[in-house]
Amino acid sequence: MTQVAKYISAIFLLFASCLNSFSQVSFCAVGDILLDRDVRTMIEKNGINYPFESIRGIVSNQDLAFFNMECPVVDSLDGFPINKRYSFRAEPEYIKGLKYAGFNIASVANNHTIDYGKSGFLKTIELLNQDSIFTLGGGINQNEAFKPLLIEKNGETFAFFGMLEFLLEGITFNENKPYPAYGQIDRLCESIKNLNSDIDNIIVSFHWGKESSLIPTSRQVEYAHMVIDAGADLVLGHHPHVLQSIETYHDKLILYSLGNFVFDNTEKLQKQSVIFQCKFMNGQIFEPELIPVYINDCKPELASTDSKKEIFEHLRRVSSPFNTSFSFDDYSIKIQYDIEKPLKELKSKGLSFYIYKNKIVAFDQNNAKIKYNIPDTNYFYKDADIFFQDNVVYIYSIISNKTSNKSRIAIFPFSIEKKEFMQPSLDSHEDYNPWKIEVFDVDNDNNPELILGVNKSTKYYKKEENRIFVFNRDKDYIFPKWLGSKVGNPIIDFKFDDTSSNLVILEESKETSKKMVVSYKWNGFGFDNEQILFEIEDLKNPKIQFKLSDYNFNTTL
Repeated sequence: MTQVAKYISAIFLLFASCLNSFSQVSFCAVGDILLDRDVRTMIEKNGINYPFESIRGIVSNQDLAFFNMECPVVDSLDGFPINKRYSFRAEPEYIKGLKYAGFNIASVANNHTIDYGKSGFLKTIELLNQDSIFTLGGGINQNEAFKPLLIEKNGETFAFFGMLEFLLEGITFNENKPYPAYGQIDRLCESIKNLNSDIDNIIVSFHWGKESSLIPTSRQVEYAHMVIDAGADLVLGHHPHVLQSIETYHDKLILYSLGNFVFDNTEKLQKQSVIFQCKFMNGQIFEPELIPVYINDCKPELASTDSKKEIFEHLRRVSSPFNTSFSFDDYSIKIQYDIEKPLKELKSKGLSFYIYKNKIVAFDQNNAKIKYNIPDTNYFYKDADIFFQDNVVYIYSIISNKTSNKSRIAIFPFSIEKKEFMQPSLDSHEDYNPWKIEVFDVDNDNNPELILGVNKSTKYYKKEENRIFVFNRDKDYIFPKWLGSKVGNPIIDFKFDDTSSNLVILEESKETSKKMVVSYKWNGFGFDNEQILFEIEDLKNPKIQFKLSDYNFNTTL
């Protein structure tokens, strides 16, 4: 079942009616945490909080703090050790140390998470969740394991996925039995694609690669690129036990291995580590940096000046072939990442189109970049959707005039054969003033229509309000299909239910001012009201709740 973590209060009580759209979410991620073997010895000698005493000030100050749980955390009666060379188990009370440090998100998709059997694996997930450390990448079967962990914080929405690259030693894989999310990269990519496009940040954790290898394998690179092409925004890697390369791909960050964090390995490279931290705001990563760490006696500590320089030089050297550069100061390693967040990411025929405020950037299958600037600099993009027809990708867009503040439709064709943008088309109507655009087949004739959210009056409704218009489309030509919204209540937002082909509208009742989500069915000439699906309470942000209402929110603190 999809997990949804909610911090400070129960589910969705963080939606405040006066939500600040510019609120930031601070985030950090670290590598492997093992709480057995020599680490257990140090905990028994020095106390549960011992491994985290030096870094607690950094981790506990983050809104979201992620780590890889490299062992089951269960009582000895909750399972049995499987037959393998290295089999770990930590005591349930050690979770207090993780909470003391400030961690609240854990991946259980790794090669030691099931060391104490399937019952121990499920008990670990249960105990972590009970202590508000929410897990990803595992479950009672593969269907559960591949579901995302969904989080909303400060108006910013997140989806976390975790996956293990290889089969586990000593235990049989079965699709319908407890196991980490395993090896099905196409399934993972499909899950990412199926997420509502309004999820702000999609983060994928991989347990992959070769131990002690400083450079990612070709499969690591392939998998990372595939999930970013599917829509992921950040990739975090574990398992090699050393710091690996960092890549910037399609303007997204890939940290192929964060190395160890709490561990008892003794080689120098295995003791060098980092805390990755950044801020998320409006679906964009800001200020990504690495805090250099060195592991002494199983305990991560802020690195000395000499160790910082060594970690910096190591990362600079292994990352230079991967389009990533760094700067270094007394405290941290800054990742040179100043990327504009696209308004939309659209996919068609193996091509990726990124819609920015003033340009479109396309990437082909070979990662070749094709850039197209909006011809008239007095306009900027507000929204877009995509459709492929006769070997041409048509990008149906809303562009807005900076001077008049009025919007109109523009169509930007892209030739698949020539790999270039063709002559655009601009709709002459500025009085529609559209604010949202979608390509959707409302009448199920296999020829999708263009659905517009507009702000105008109609023949029967003289007041200018948000309404829904429908246009027939053929390549770069559009013509009206339905221009008479019957929705009497003011419209806040809309989307489509793919399973029923129904239009789903977030509207505000004129009588009670309550926010309602209402389903409408196409009748051949317009949409008929079917039913009120649910109401949204005033204390919640209605647009965010509406965006996320496709998902099953069932995890409480």
